[in-house]
Amino acid sequence: MKSWNPSAVRRIIRHNLRAPGPIRPLECLGAGLLLLLINLAGAAEARHFVHGDITADTVWTASQAPYLLTGTIELAPETRLVIAPRVTVRLQPGARLLIRGRLVAEKVHFDGREDLANSEAIVYRPGSTGYVRHCILENLELALETSDVAVTDNLVANRNGNGITVSRQAAPFIARNDFRHNSYFAVYKAGRKRINAPDNFWGAADGPGGVGPGRGDAVNELVDFQPFAPAANGDHVLLRAHRLDRRECRPGDELKLEFTLYNFNTFAHDLILGASLNREGRTPIHSAQDDLKVRVRPGVNVFTRPFRLPEKLPGGRYDILWGVMKDDLSTYLVLKSEIDALTVIPPGKSPNDQEGR
Repeated sequence: MKSWNPSAVRRIIRHNLRAPGPIRPLECLGAGLLLLLINLAGAAEARHFVHGDITADTVWTASQAPYLLTGTIELAPETRLVIAPRVTVRLQPGARLLIRGRLVAEKVHFDGREDLANSEAIVYRPGSTGYVRHCILENLELALETSDVAVTDNLVANRNGNGITVSRQAAPFIARNDFRHNSYFAVYKAGRKRINAPDNFWGAADGPGGVGPGRGDAVNELVDFQPFAPAANGDHVLLRAHRLDRRECRPGDELKLEFTLYNFNTFAHDLILGASLNREGRTPIHSAQDDLKVRVRPGVNVFTRPFRLPEKLPGGRYDILWGVMKDDLSTYLVLKSEIDALTVIPPGKSPNDQEGR
């Protein structure tokens, strides 16, 4: 596997670029690569580009997310890939993750591209093992060519084709998932061997479409969909986008944090929008009085909450942790860390005086 974290590049660029004034190219970089690095450094989150084969046991963590997959990536036999909770994995157009070893993923957002010309996919090849649970699989196909995989408690929504495709001889465990907006089949089984897919919600209370009796996403004749769930099995709320009203401020200022949430469920959620400032070696700063209780209805929702900075907040760069909680504070539905999101400028200083963390 080849991956690259541009966080080190950001540090180099901070010491080699001055503002205001013209950009001073790094002597060791060509102009085109420099522009790419500047664009990456200006992004608020680290990005790991992944391509090639994965030949050693690997863990993808939330602190290094999102992971951007390009081309065909193959997990070698007898090799394990663990994707930690709250990681986002984005498959670029046409990207495919081929599993020949073991892939385990829990509470992960797998994100393809909503374009009928694209064919992003995660493929468990014959002999592979693993599980996918409590994940969101959006605009990509999950292809199962092995029986040694469990797919449970996920949201599966592929507007580009099948949600799950099962090969002729495979009989994986598929249960308690929510299927929405799959443009072809929610589950398609090839060959002649039937599979059991119990307790799934197919997008409608009366069951799946296709050979099923209802108005939900379709299944073909080799999918045993009984019994089916009449309502969603889980809470599926996604932080689509987030935005600060500014990137530089002074102690005592009030920030505006914009949350764009997508509710995949057919019912509304009562949630609390929280946030905190984090800096290495310091206690996180949480503006609890500004926490905002909202009702998130099905589809796209945009909310803005304030964040009042303490009057004596030390200057420097801060990470922001965006949180979306149930209104009883029992569970986080979303936790997302934005690295170096905010620069606090002490009184009497200018933005050019800020260096380091």
